Amino acid sequence: MGRDSKKSKRSKHVKCDVLFDNNPQGIFRAGDTVSGTVEIQLEKPKKVRGIALRINGFASTSWTARVKGTTEKTEKKNKKTNFNGREDYFGSITYFVGSDVGNPLEVAAGVHRYPFFCVIPLTVPTSKEGKYGHVRYVVKVSLERPWKYDHVFQMPFIVKSHADLSLAEERMLMPTKAELVQTFYFGLTAPLIVTACTPRTGYAPAEVIEVTVHVNNQSSVDVRDITIKFQRVDTFISQVPAAQEFYEYTVLEERTISKVARRNDAVFEENILIGSTVPSDDERCNIIKTRYELAITVRPVRSRKKLLLTLPIVIGTVGLPTTLYPTHMLAKEREALGMGPSVNGTDSRDVAAPEIPPPPYPSEDPQPSTSRAFVAPDPTDDPTVPAGDETVEHEFEKGSQPYTPRDFDENE
Repeated sequence: MGRDSKKSKRSKHVKCDVLFDNNPQGIFRAGDTVSGTVEIQLEKPKKVRGIALRINGFASTSWTARVKGTTEKTEKKNKKTNFNGREDYFGSITYFVGSDVGNPLEVAAGVHRYPFFCVIPLTVPTSKEGKYGHVRYVVKVSLERPWKYDHVFQMPFIVKSHADLSLAEERMLMPTKAELVQTFYFGLTAPLIVTACTPRTGYAPAEVIEVTVHVNNQSSVDVRDITIKFQRVDTFISQVPAAQEFYEYTVLEERTISKVARRNDAVFEENILIGSTVPSDDERCNIIKTRYELAITVRPVRSRKKLLLTLPIVIGTVGLPTTLYPTHMLAKEREALGMGPSVNGTDSRDVAAPEIPPPPYPSEDPQPSTSRAFVAPDPTDDPTVPAGDETVEHEFEKGSQPYTPRDFDENE
């Protein structure tokens, strides 16, 4: 084993602890000051060139992919290539003992305590971990010995960036909408029209996304089911040997809506509670970008075609003022959070209360569907049917039952 693989190593005679002041979990916000104490215990005297403290925040991306060769001999062969990227946000080096160029010193046996502090910039991104990259913040203590391996101890800490949706209030209040029109059998059928929308774009954890899906199935093909996925999309970007992108999809919530028969018109509503998650970010980090979306997939019966609609969603850390919400939206959020009705028209979020973090994703117990189905009551609104083809209301497959809503029971 070469020397490079032995540059850092722990020793049973050396113990090191990093203790954050009044913050045992090590969770900070952008702009905070990280302060604490490094405690080193030596069972016997130790000769070192220096004891260094490094605090840094950085993003890193890495994956392996096969690419075609660039020469005539290798163009038909796929070569395994490593793609990497790195971005540093801040870093500091402090020597408690010695220096990086000084002569060796002997540190006495016993317990040695060294205070430290570092200011986190306001513009850093939130800590995150992904399959192809991460954003990390680390406190690293090194007992440097150029003539032998170093003793290195690391303590990570979490940083949460600030994302106030009210700073882009007009954009966050805009509704989202997507629509697809599909025909079958080479355009010989009437169209299947699917429309999906949300009342606004911006949300924060513990709020509810109200998704409405309108299925106007004028065709002669039944819709097998509709799947709604609330998911996070992380884009990882490399810098060497070339700029490439890799995507990771994390499904945070998934709902399934029952079948919609041919020549039927139905509206479905899903209320998705947002749990604890990182905010949307496409500016603070140049190599890892995070966005959210509602991906709605419609699967027709006896057809390989799948209709996909995407609604962009922005997640912040501070939500919009409750005075901007429609009354029915406040009621839905209270119901999803398991809270009672407001008293004297006052919402509980307007009253000082201890901060309770929302449950993390993924949920251990998946939430049951809260869809509500409505059929157009006015027969004049039904699509025109060709002669000889009889219309049957709720024409479901044999043995199946029409979709019926049910209330969410917390005790289930």
